[in-house]
Amino acid sequence: MKSKKIKNNQITTDDLAFSAYLKMKGYPLIKSNKIKSKGKSTFTFNIGDEDDLKVLKMEFINSDFLVYYNEIRNLKKLI
Repeated sequence: MKSKKIKNNQITTDDLAFSAYLKMKGYPLIKSNKIKSKGKSTFTFNIGDEDDLKVLKMEFINSDFLVYYNEIRNLKKLI
């Protein structure tokens, strides 16, 4: 998971699964940018302090949501 702290209580990430998880948890998306040269997007969210970010990452890694997302990716590879 690649994410970068940019300001107090904001995080920018290009990880689509983590971004969806943050949205699902109710964190507001405040900015989305498409990186044309890489064909990727970044998402910026308001979160709490840095300790909250560490907790969020651990919750995400241990969540059923990540299992679900990985299964979607596996099924997409079949089609």
